[in-house]
Amino acid sequence: MIDKLHRILRRGRPITPMALGALAVAVAFLAVASAWAFQTVGDYLVFGPAVFGGSGEPGTPDPTFTTTATATATGVAPGTPTATATGTLAATATPTATATATATETPTPTATTATTSTPTRTPKPTKTPKPTKTPKATATATLTPSPTATLAPGEELLVFDWNKPVTVDDHGFPWDKPPLANGDWTQPINFAEGTLYLRVEIFDQPVAQNMKMEFCVWQANNTLENCSVRVTVSGQSGTVVTWNTPVKQMWKKDGLPINWAQPRTRNGVAIRNSNGDPVSDFSGWNWSGEDPADWYDLDMRFTVVVVEKGAGFSGWDTYIP
Repeated sequence: MIDKLHRILRRGRPITPMALGALAVAVAFLAVASAWAFQTVGDYLVFGPAVFGGSGEPGTPDPTFTTTATATATGVAPGTPTATATGTLAATATPTATATATATETPTPTATTATTSTPTRTPKPTKTPKPTKTPKATATATLTPSPTATLAPGEELLVFDWNKPVTVDDHGFPWDKPPLANGDWTQPINFAEGTLYLRVEIFDQPVAQNMKMEFCVWQANNTLENCSVRVTVSGQSGTVVTWNTPVKQMWKKDGLPINWAQPRTRNGVAIRNSNGDPVSDFSGWNWSGEDPADWYDLDMRFTVVVVEKGAGFSGWDTYIP
């Protein structure tokens, strides 16, 4: 239509009222269409991204612009005034208020310092000491003494039995002369290899002493002397001491044994002090420094029994009623 208008203008034909009205209608239509187009484009720019999945950034309204359409019709008619139709259409695109999304500042994530666990040195495990080898048990052979079989009583001889006070006149050696059982001890019964059983009982002493006593046998004018084991005896009344000594184990003066096949000179008791010295006035002993009045009269019973070799003792009840 515009091209047609241009052609009419270029031809210089006069514009009729009908043509002018059509032109006005066309111009108005163009103005309306242009306004609608601008509005549509503006709406798209604003809401298009949200509706059609754009970048999500707010549209920036286009700058306001004005379109002016001016149509000038020049009629060349003699004496006819030239009518000039001037249509001015100003279409202003009013930007619609757009909600501008304010960009919220996203906080920069702060790097959180991870708690660093300070490595603790794990102590080295203590070495478990190797178990000490337990020494193997050594079998210790302990010699257990064989129980002594009770020997059946055999032949016995009463060798000595003093049962009266010992006085100063006995000189500390109460004896029998000649002794009891003064025969051959070697045959027909072997007493020479038998055992002596001894018992002493104290009835009274002037001053109770701590004494030592032993039984002795003399032979060959007292040149041979053999004695039993020496024991401690208290002078307290009622003291009883018993012991035994194998004949062959008797103490021997100068190491010389009694000849048991021959008669002995005497048998007796040696009374000694706590130091083992004879309380006697024989041989210059002079009572060994003791007061004989404190020792004698010593009322006692001293008994000795010999049992043949390999036999048991019948017991003191046989001799001490």
